[in-house]
Amino acid sequence: MHPDLMLSRIAALLLVLALAPLGEAAETARQILDRRQALEDTTQHWDDRHQHMKLRILDRRGGERVRELEVYERREAGDERKTILFFLAPAEVKGTGFLAFTHKGHPADQWLYLPELQRVRQITARTRNESFVGTDLSYHDLDLIQEMTSWSEADATSKLRGDEPVGGTATYAIELTPQREDIGYRRIVLWLGTEDLVPRRLEFYEEVDAPKKRLEQSEVRAIGSIPTPHHIEVETPASGTRTTIDITDVQFNQKLEEDLLSQRYLERGGR
Repeated sequence: MHPDLMLSRIAALLLVLALAPLGEAAETARQILDRRQALEDTTQHWDDRHQHMKLRILDRRGGERVRELEVYERREAGDERKTILFFLAPAEVKGTGFLAFTHKGHPADQWLYLPELQRVRQITARTRNESFVGTDLSYHDLDLIQEMTSWSEADATSKLRGDEPVGGTATYAIELTPQREDIGYRRIVLWLGTEDLVPRRLEFYEEVDAPKKRLEQSEVRAIGSIPTPHHIEVETPASGTRTTIDITDVQFNQKLEEDLLSQRYLERGGR
C-alpha cells in the first residue's frame, strides 16, 4: 500500500474514533443501590417470609452454644417491616420471643418476651446496644440490617469503591457514610453481588479502621425468583467471637395473619 494512502486511512480511523460517542458512564453507587431496590419491588419482591434458623455462638476459647428458632416477617406499607421470632431449643431458652417493628428513618420498636418471668421487656435506647441473646449482633444491629435496604442519600451517602470478589463471587463494594446520628456507626461497607445484588458482606466501623462487626452471607439459592442466602457468619474481630446462622425451610408469601406479628401474640409466647 502506498505510504500516503496508508497515512490517510490512519488519519480517517483516528477521526472516526475521536468523533465516536463516548460509552455510557459507569454506574454510581446510588444507581446500583436504586437498582437493587427496584428488584426488591418487582421480580424479587415478597410480602411475608417464614424460616427456621440454627445459631451457633462461638466464644474466643472455642466454646459453643446452639440455638434453634423460627422467624416470621411481614413487609408493611412505607418500607416498614414486622418481625417476630421464637426460640425452639435448647430448653433453657425455649419460648423466648422477640418482636420488632422496623421503621424508615428512625429506630425500631422492639420487645423481648421472657418465658421464665412471663412478661415482655421493651428494648429501650439504653439497652439497644446489648447483645441479642448472646450473639455477635446487638438489637441495634438487627434494626440497621432491616432498615438499611430503604436508605437514601439523606440517610447515608454512598460511594462505589470498585469491583471486589467475596468468597469467589464478583461484587460491587460500596462505602456508606451515615448522616443520621441514630445509625451509630461512622462507616459501613456493603458488598453486593454483581449478578443478583444480594449482600455478600457487611462491615460496620466506629472510630478505628478495623471493623467492629463483619457479616457474610453465602449459599445463595433461588426460591422461586428470589435469591436467598442460607448461611450467615457474624464476627466481632476485637473479641474473637463468632455467630453462624444456618437457614432452612424458607417460605415466601404464605399470607401470614397480621395478629401473628403483634404484642398480644408475643405475650402469649407464640401459643
